[in-house]
Amino acid sequence: MARSENQKIKLLKIYDILRTESDEDHPIGTNDIIARLAEQNICCGRKSLSSDIELLNTYGYGVQVTRSKQNMYYLANRDIDIHTIRFLIDATQSATFLSKKQTKEIVSGLAMLAGTNKAEVLDDNVICFDKLKHSNDEVLKTITLIDRAIENKRKVSFEYYTINAAGKTESKTDGGQIKRYLEAPIAMVYSNGCYYLIAFQEKYDDFVPFRIDRMMSVREEKQFFDYDKYGQRFKNSDLKDSMTAFGMWMGKTKSVKLKLFNRHASDIYDKFGSKVKLHPENGDCFTVTVQVNPEDPVFLGWCMSYGNELEIVSPEDVKKLLLNRAEAICRMYVDPSSALAH
Repeated sequence: MARSENQKIKLLKIYDILRTESDEDHPIGTNDIIARLAEQNICCGRKSLSSDIELLNTYGYGVQVTRSKQNMYYLANRDIDIHTIRFLIDATQSATFLSKKQTKEIVSGLAMLAGTNKAEVLDDNVICFDKLKHSNDEVLKTITLIDRAIENKRKVSFEYYTINAAGKTESKTDGGQIKRYLEAPIAMVYSNGCYYLIAFQEKYDDFVPFRIDRMMSVREEKQFFDYDKYGQRFKNSDLKDSMTAFGMWMGKTKSVKLKLFNRHASDIYDKFGSKVKLHPENGDCFTVTVQVNPEDPVFLGWCMSYGNELEIVSPEDVKKLLLNRAEAICRMYVDPSSALAH
């Protein structure tokens, strides 16, 4: 490219140099910027550079300058600060639906948003807990495809697999053939390190979750569905509250009244959010009413984890569910004939 043509993008190149190579701890001098531009066949003098920096600041790009024999510059205003970048990197590391390869690529990209100097520091301080990472490298493509299908209000089709006791993947089958699901995509939900597609199954008039990292060969189909109707139904349902508390076990929810010791108040707020209402009882206890799916084994297990320090007050059928679960566990350990091997 001719020098005259390169001159047209000089301002962009100056900004790019400041964005990638400078920060408050690593300002870059006038001579270094001019040299970087020269490497790209762009002519720039000291006075010209000073005018260009003023123009960038006029339009809000936030370039800080320390006046001296050789002015020193760094980019102070960034689209995203380093603390937010660190949070996003940590969130990426904890997302089990991403493969190791995808995690590394996203973390590297996020770190570069802070500039090359900060990126090196971030990389040195990133600890990757990747033992729970999955091997499906198509997840990000699948998310993009689903997002487009939701926007177009079209159904998606896919194969779905589980992992057997040998640690091998097994595709779901129907009549001996690999099953291909055809679903109406309503939303994508991130929960407990996994990413889920919430689909509406018209046949059962209900919502069903699918792990996105276990979806393969995903396609956007030509069939339309009434997204406005089902999407609004999902937004107005109480499913979101249930899913937030106990993962993605879908089903009918109901109000359940619990009684706990006061020392467990913070646990309730952590689990159900700060808007939940706790009602003091006589002594050292409080009651709280929460919206859950009582048949969810995760909910029942959570209740049992408190032993005799959590009581289901009502309704009676939920109390019975927990009692049956506790009795079944007791039988397994007391009566050898009830053990798993039998």
